[in-house]
Amino acid sequence: MTNYRLKKWFDFGIILTVFFAMFAISTMAVTTWDGSVEWTRQGTDSEHCEYVGQEGRTADGWMHWIFNQAGDVTDAELRLGGSGFGTYAPTKVLSKVYHFMTPYFDIDELEATIFYKGTHDGNFVLSDYCPGTEKEELTVSKTVNTTFNRTHDWSIAKSVDKDAFYLFVDGSGDGKATWKVDVTYLGFVDADHNVSGTIKIENTGDLDATITKIEDVLDGTPIDVDCGEITFPYLLVKDATLSCTYDEDGEFMNDNVVTVTTERDVYSDTKAVVWGDPENDVHATVVVKDQSDLFGLATLGTLDAYDYDKGDIEKFTYDKMFAWEDYGKDLCGAEEYGNTATVYGDDDVVLGYSTANVKVYIQCFVYETAFAKGENSRCFLEDGFSRWGWTNKITVPGYYEMPLIAGAGQCMGGTVVGTVKVSFIGNLIVVNYELDAMYDLDETHVYAGKGMYPLVKVGRRMVETVAPGQYYIEKSLYGDIYVIAHAVVGLPDPSFGP
Repeated sequence: MTNYRLKKWFDFGIILTVFFAMFAISTMAVTTWDGSVEWTRQGTDSEHCEYVGQEGRTADGWMHWIFNQAGDVTDAELRLGGSGFGTYAPTKVLSKVYHFMTPYFDIDELEATIFYKGTHDGNFVLSDYCPGTEKEELTVSKTVNTTFNRTHDWSIAKSVDKDAFYLFVDGSGDGKATWKVDVTYLGFVDADHNVSGTIKIENTGDLDATITKIEDVLDGTPIDVDCGEITFPYLLVKDATLSCTYDEDGEFMNDNVVTVTTERDVYSDTKAVVWGDPENDVHATVVVKDQSDLFGLATLGTLDAYDYDKGDIEKFTYDKMFAWEDYGKDLCGAEEYGNTATVYGDDDVVLGYSTANVKVYIQCFVYETAFAKGENSRCFLEDGFSRWGWTNKITVPGYYEMPLIAGAGQCMGGTVVGTVKVSFIGNLIVVNYELDAMYDLDETHVYAGKGMYPLVKVGRRMVETVAPGQYYIEKSLYGDIYVIAHAVVGLPDPSFGP
């Protein structure tokens, strides 16, 4: 705290009109003087505060000047300059000695001149003085409290390197998607600035003080001060304290200066306006979360704004492999997986979000009828049936392999989708289906018997049929036999693809 006490008894350009009664101020009309004597600083060592109580010497302080003339002086006046001010008439004249009483002024910078009428051959001296044993003294102190709010801003962007997959049965479309999440720190904005504080005025001197005004200047701008229900001039008695407050909105800089003016002096205190940490630091810490149909809800990370400069980016990545075998024939078709990353601030406020969805198309099977066709085969159509297929003659027991052909309408063309293996040993027959990797075996029906075709009863008679649901295997087979191997086989959908 710094208190400035300015010893002045007059405002600029205005003669102080109130002095103690013993200090005679000249009010005479303009006088033409015959001569003048400059004070040559005689008597600067004549401080005698022990004289308090003697004629004209009060505890407030005084200066006693003597103009001793041995000539013929008929009138005189004292004029003070430098640190002093005023024109003074003699307080008394004894035996041609002129006495002047003035208030005390700073002696180091003081100038004094006697103007007189008549003739003079004496001297001019400061006889005795005292700065005062009772002084007015105010201790002024103030506080400066600053508050403001800071709001941080973030943005988020999410992308995926491949947003569509076509998964073929043979695995040729399998691949990996990689998601990237970029969180950018956009900086902060400070707002709601406020400067407030208290002003404390303590009367720490010997005298009651009359305060004429209190001024507070914040960053060069005068502001209001609230001292309660008081009016000026205000008498602050010895040992009393006056407390005031101020409260201003705005982003002020530099100093805050309070000035307290009394009838005798001026006092002040200066404090710098310093902006510290924000009172509310909004969204300084954020949480980055990811919500997806594939992985559910996951926290990618927690970010602190003070770890970043404006424009800095925090990156997160993760990936997922997509393969046909993860879906299979039962889940074929199309899927779309939602995937959204969000940055949350205080109180779970959403500061930004970004979506990067992935579509997955899974190849389905197209199911076709298939029959085994051996070396000794005969088409159903040749025997008057309306559906295609083959019955296969086996004449010698042993092991046989026959291609399984799907979609061969009219017993022509078609696609070989696998192999049917027939084991005919003794009177036992075993039929196995082995499909190539990219095909799906949905159902099978086998006929094995002495006749070329299975027989079913229709009314009272037995008739041949090629309907797969009525196939059977006869017991105790021997000699020449016939085998029909039917299947429903899935072929990858040939129309699938981007």
